Amino acid sequence: MEMINKEKFLRIVKQSKTPLYIFDKKEAQKNIRSFKNAFKKYGVDLSIFFATKSNYYPGLLRTVVSEGENIDVSSRRELKLALKAGSKRIIYTGPAKTRDDFELILKHHSKVTVNLESLRELELMAKMAREKKVTMRCGVRIYTKMQSGWTKFGIPLSDLKGFYDQAQKYKYINFCGVHFHISFNKTPDKYLKTLDELSKYFKKHFRVEERLDFEYIDIGGGFYPETSEGIYPWNPNQETHIPDFDKHIKHMLADKFKPRYLPIKVDPIDVFAEKISAVYKNTILPLLPNVHLYAEPGRFISHSTMHFLLTIMDVKDKNLAITDGGTNMVGWEKHQFFYYVPLINLSQFDLKREIPFVLYGSLCTPDDIWGYYMFTKGLPKSGDIILMPYQGAYTYTLAQEFIKEIPEVWEME
Repeated sequence: MEMINKEKFLRIVKQSKTPLYIFDKKEAQKNIRSFKNAFKKYGVDLSIFFATKSNYYPGLLRTVVSEGENIDVSSRRELKLALKAGSKRIIYTGPAKTRDDFELILKHHSKVTVNLESLRELELMAKMAREKKVTMRCGVRIYTKMQSGWTKFGIPLSDLKGFYDQAQKYKYINFCGVHFHISFNKTPDKYLKTLDELSKYFKKHFRVEERLDFEYIDIGGGFYPETSEGIYPWNPNQETHIPDFDKHIKHMLADKFKPRYLPIKVDPIDVFAEKISAVYKNTILPLLPNVHLYAEPGRFISHSTMHFLLTIMDVKDKNLAITDGGTNMVGWEKHQFFYYVPLINLSQFDLKREIPFVLYGSLCTPDDIWGYYMFTKGLPKSGDIILMPYQGAYTYTLAQEFIKEIPEVWEME
């Protein structure tokens, strides 16, 4: 919370009106550079392909491009956003690609690399590429036991050689990469095990000259930032069915939960970079000397680039108030059951005093809770401005016009 500049946020409110998303370009730049530099420290100049699904705000996409990085997309809609942001290199991922998908992909073949998901996709793209007489650069998504629960995506690693052989039959296909995806990564362990398994497979099944065809390995998935949310101690398994939810609220208001949240333990990005770089340099490059490392950080880059500003409209009693913004801004019951995030009363600013206080949104539903505690000097009152920091990942993207419209975005100077 060191980044909080109370006066800057209050000036924004005077120039606009709440509820608001605040976009912080400098924070985005800092996150991009820290991710990139972590790998550079260990001798790996990887390419970032920012995962659009984590936050598609155009200002953020433009910032990624202005930093010399690239964009990962999973739909025609996202591809159009990436192109509009000026991205010169785009990775297109996602299952069940259609003819319409490939029409747009092929139209921008000079900028797009496709991570294929099946032989059907390969055959369809090859046919369409031949008709248009354009060469398409592509790879395939694989899964191993490390991608348990993700078998909807890609092909098993054991089928990789057969897929490669089939791709060689098509004149307009440049098959040159492998992609795998691992989400919610708090340690690099699954990355390391997947890369190790991949290297063993290449060594056993591919000839030396075949390995020279591979130009990239795309280690997709989200790297958790160190500054993130916490988990409620009364709901450690993050269940949505709480038999006696009112009882939990009474305990919160009585301040009986200590600690008030359980931090999410995450390895620093430097640890990820050090261990992944070592496996990449010592195990992958000796087998695949032409391979470049790609990563698709979404959450890591976007998490701290957006904040919410809300105004308290009605104080119902000393422990409960309603703001002008609803949780349609995040699209789901993120803070009701799942994640603690600090609520900071900018009008009564005090980062040392956090009191039990239920803050509701203004939607016409009781399932509209921002949180259960607030940093404040005194009891909150109508007109107080509330800041919820670090809300850039999977909130703006999931926002929906449920009951109320989606608020505007204000770009912080």
